[in-house]
This record gives sequence, C-alpha cells and structure tokens, in this order.
Amino acid sequence: MTADLLSALAAIGQASDYPDHTYTFLACDLLTDQVIAELPLQQVQYERVLSGIGTLTAFLPLADETLPLDPITATTGGRTALYVDRDGVIVWGGIIWTRRPAPGGVTIQAAEFLSYYQHRYITQTLSTVAANVTDTDLVPNGQLLYGDQKWMMWSLFQWAALSPGGNIGIDINLLGGAADGITREATFFGYERPELFATMQQLSQADNGFDFAIEVGWNPIHNNEAPTRYRRARTYFPQRGRSAVDSGLVFSKGGPAASIVAYDWPEDWTSMATRTYALGGGDGEARLIAQGVDADLLMSGWPLLESVATYSGVTQLATLQGHANADIITRSGAAVAPTFDVLADGDPAFGTYTEGDRAIFSIAPEPRFPDGLDVELRILGVQVTAARGPEIVRLTCTGA
Repeated sequence: MTADLLSALAAIGQASDYPDHTYTFLACDLLTDQVIAELPLQQVQYERVLSGIGTLTAFLPLADETLPLDPITATTGGRTALYVDRDGVIVWGGIIWTRRPAPGGVTIQAAEFLSYYQHRYITQTLSTVAANVTDTDLVPNGQLLYGDQKWMMWSLFQWAALSPGGNIGIDINLLGGAADGITREATFFGYERPELFATMQQLSQADNGFDFAIEVGWNPIHNNEAPTRYRRARTYFPQRGRSAVDSGLVFSKGGPAASIVAYDWPEDWTSMATRTYALGGGDGEARLIAQGVDADLLMSGWPLLESVATYSGVTQLATLQGHANADIITRSGAAVAPTFDVLADGDPAFGTYTEGDRAIFSIAPEPRFPDGLDVELRILGVQVTAARGPEIVRLTCTGA
C-alpha cells in the first residue's frame, strides 16, 4: 500500500480494521478448463469492463518454492485461462497473453475472455440476407444469421466455435432465449476478414443496442465431484444493471461514512461531433452513407465538428442510420469518464455492485465543486488492486 493511500485513508479515519481477503489464482487449460496450477501471484490488479475487455496484471515470483508448480508452463500465453477467486467467489476470468522477465520472477498480463475474439476473424460471408450467402441454412449448419440482434450474437459465437480449436467453452445458451425484438440486417464479408470482437461490439453499439459480457463463476458441486467453472456469454437489453433508486448505492466523499478515497474528473472534447457520418457496405459512389446532425448544438453556437465511422457489414440504410444516430448521441458533448477510488470494504462494499449499475456519487464542497456534487452515474468498469488490509476499487463511470 502506498504512503499516499495510507494518508488518504487516515484522512477519512478509515486506515485500519479492514479484513484481509483470501485470493486464489487458478491457471487452467483454455480449451479443457483443466486446472494446471494454483499460482502464488503478487501485485495483482484486475478490471472488468462492460461491453469491453478488462485486463489483469500480476507478478509471479520464480524461486525454489514456486518451481515445482512449473510456473513457466502454467503461464503460457494464448492457451492458458486465469481465474481470480476472492473469498470463494470467482471475480475475474480471462486469458494470459503476455509474459515478461522481472527481477525475481516474471510479470504477466491477461485479458477477459472476450479478448479471444480479437484473435478470431470472420472468414466466410455471414449474412441475415439469404441472397448474400451460398449456404442458406442458418448457423451452425449454414451461413445465414438470425436477424434478431440477440440471436445474431448467438450466431457469431456459435460460428466461431465450429472451427477446429475454436471452441473455448463459452456457454451461449442464454443467447438462445427470448429475442430482444430488434431486427438487424447485416452482411459480414469473409473476404474482408472482419474481427469478431469488433463486429460484436459494433452490433451492440447500434441504436437500440445492448450490453454484453462473458460471466465467470463456480458451478454448483454435485456428488462430491471436483468443482468446475463456467464461462457464460450474456447480452442485456436494453442495458445491464440497476437504476440508482433500485440499487440504493451511494458513494460519498466527506463526512463520517465516506467511502470515496480519491476521484478524477477528466473532460475531453477531442471526440466531440455535431455531425457524424456512418459508412456502410458498397463500393465507390454506391456505398451506403448515413449522417446524424445535432441541430440544437449548431444553432446554439457550436462549430461544425465531424466524425466518420465505418460499418462495412451494414447493407440496410435504416440500420446504418441507427448507427449514425447512436454516434451523434455519444459524441454531442465532452467525453467525461470520471473515476472514483473507493474502499472495497466500505459502504457500499465490493460485490454489492457490478458493471452497469447506477449509483449516486456525493462530494462535499471543495475547489473543483464549490457547491458540492450529487450526481447519478453509471458504473462501466470495476478495477481492483488485490492487497492485504484495505483494498481499493477504482470505478470508471459515465453519466449516460
């Protein structure tokens, strides 16, 4: 724990009397999920990101005590899954991707399971339009995608699992449930080799889109069998998480029950746009183009600021217009992503909130907010620094 953190905790009277948490770090084979080793990781920091990819960094000592674990084999990148268990609950899961020498051992970096699909590409044309594919059977027997956006995600995960070595054990049964009722028309051309994760993320960010994640955890134990884990793909329509009223979450800075140790409130206008262009499928002058305009901002004195985004798999103008509409909404102001360092064992405690939840953040009057601040924000990312004693959780938020 840093001296600055200790000082900050002491300043709010909360530098002691916090429990030590028991962490277990399991390295498993990516394809079979068989346990390879329980690793004595140190300096662990892990993050979960909604509709994105959180990372983990850690230090693994190489010494006489750890060599029997064959730690080098157990941290082979690209084929090793890593789970973080905190007090009997799996709070993070992903894939080891990098390893570097460090004094006394190695540092590793891993990323959540969705990162696998950054290494997979659509290699044959998949479409919701039968006329665009040669095999008009639905995935997995053919190339036709289901039209509902939730079932399209099922199609993409299922298609990825068909290739030899492509099934990493992601349970997609929940994606086959009740449809969202949002129909998309899209074609992903194999000759363009679109990245699978980028395709999924693009689909989720369309107008009337959704949140998505791969959840991890322990399966129930039956008949004294060895415990097993799940990796479960989920979408959340229209959004994941609870309202601030439903969650009852309040994080405060100042006062006797303060849980916010520090915060940052950056504002960035470089990505702002008052007109957005969405480029769809087609070539040359035949390419589909849609635009979104924030007329109110232009009328109020903002200059014309433009941005362009490419959605090459979109072949229907209405769908493309939805992307343009979504882009203008997200870009019609400064990008504000405040972060809050909060006590894991404060109130609210880590584990009582998750990505997607909305909460009230209350800051007593100070120079940045001379009148104080009480604002409802949505939690997009949860980063934990594993440590003995007080643990700090960094929450990345948005007002959207």
